[in-house]
Amino acid sequence: MKRPLLFILSVLILVSVFSCQTGSKQKRVLTLGIRHESNTFSTLPVTMSDFTVWRGAEALLGQKWADVLKEAGMEVIPTLHAYAWPGGVVEQSVFEAFMNEILDSIKNAGHLDGIYMDMHGALHAEGYDDAQVTLIRKIRELTGNDVLISGSFDLHGNLSPGFVDEIDLLTAYRTAPHRDAEETRVRAVELLIDALNSKWDPHIESVEIPILVPGEKSITEVEPLNSIYSQIPVIAGREGLLDVSVFAGYCWADLPRSAMRVFVVARDKKFSKAARDEAAGLAGQIWDSREKMVLDVPSGPADDMIDMAGAYAGKTVFISDSGDNTTAGAPGDNTQVLDALMRKGAVNALVAGIVDPDALKECLNAGFGNNVKLNLGGKKDHVFCKPIEIEAKVVFLSPDSLMESDRGAAVVENGGIKTVIIKSRRSFTTLRDFEEVGLDPLDFSIVVVKLGYLFPELRDIAPVHLMALTSGFCNLDMRSLPFRNVRRPIYPLDPDMVWQP
Repeated sequence: MKRPLLFILSVLILVSVFSCQTGSKQKRVLTLGIRHESNTFSTLPVTMSDFTVWRGAEALLGQKWADVLKEAGMEVIPTLHAYAWPGGVVEQSVFEAFMNEILDSIKNAGHLDGIYMDMHGALHAEGYDDAQVTLIRKIRELTGNDVLISGSFDLHGNLSPGFVDEIDLLTAYRTAPHRDAEETRVRAVELLIDALNSKWDPHIESVEIPILVPGEKSITEVEPLNSIYSQIPVIAGREGLLDVSVFAGYCWADLPRSAMRVFVVARDKKFSKAARDEAAGLAGQIWDSREKMVLDVPSGPADDMIDMAGAYAGKTVFISDSGDNTTAGAPGDNTQVLDALMRKGAVNALVAGIVDPDALKECLNAGFGNNVKLNLGGKKDHVFCKPIEIEAKVVFLSPDSLMESDRGAAVVENGGIKTVIIKSRRSFTTLRDFEEVGLDPLDFSIVVVKLGYLFPELRDIAPVHLMALTSGFCNLDMRSLPFRNVRRPIYPLDPDMVWQP
């Protein structure tokens, strides 16, 4: 009887040990994110109502990066993931509410092996010199340095040295216009998985390049940056290196951290010199190309662009209202281009769109097919424009389901111009945006959009693209903006400066 009893006890001990070992193999990764691009020149604060927030399991739905973590055997612990359309500075109470919720979740999460941060990189909040640094430092106070933190970023982010000191792994979009957002998030979690499984101790080398450049002059699909960005996969594949990111930066933030940057992530400090040399090499190429970073489409005053559009008979001409670019934080209710179209008697033109919830209500009250007098636009941006009076016919109203949401819209027609009036600040970046208001942009001779560069879907179909250099919170002329806090000297504010990486 002793031998069977000993055998059973041995089996039970082995099962217990095996279970513990198996359980120990599942690493625990917490996820979080506050994605916002903050324009410090804008007079419009970003409030809680501007954010869409996902919590817990909801934050993982439909996210390929979450599937990758799970497929790698990681236990995923989602916390708060928040996103708001680019705008002004985030209200202090909003940022602190998000930060405190994330920190409380970390306190209650138990043991962690890794953290994934889904960020933009250009977040700025009232009351903070650098809200992103505050967030990550408070996270480190709770987790210590043994927990690996990986982050994905928009290449228009501005990451300060203090932030980079606290993060272990980072990677950014490699395309502008952005075509690889999902791919970048997946890459960030794959870096984290590999580092955890291989027990790497990652090290980041960075070079700050004193250049302020708008996204419209740092497109990765054209030279000079196309050749520079094409080197990223090759360099990232070299011995001891894990990833390379070139940040064009976000220029409409009057902050000491606003600049271009190169980041190279090494497997550990043993490869720090190789990483530093590669970062310096790319930074030097960018600096030498600074005067070649120019607009890739014809540009000029709005009146001139409207006149130029007449030379493309039979083709749809997209005109970007660049100073009121809502994808870079502008209010979206500037009337400069609409006024120019009306003065010039434009025909078969579309303005998509102008943010004005009050005018939208008036259209709704007037009803489909009826005329309405509007005092349109200029209510948010009272710095660079004023409202414009028009008498127009309501030719489209969103269905009730959309009108009750932030995507409610009306289309009015006066003379040869149709104008989309929208409820909330956004841009027409995809064909779906036009389809929602019953329009095909290619049916028009002129289509005005509140953008700088065209987003991929429009860029791919636009027969002609022109850039109206309008005044606004996203003015493309860096020297016209009232910078006071960026580190000087910096190009192009100081065009004759000398610099080496």
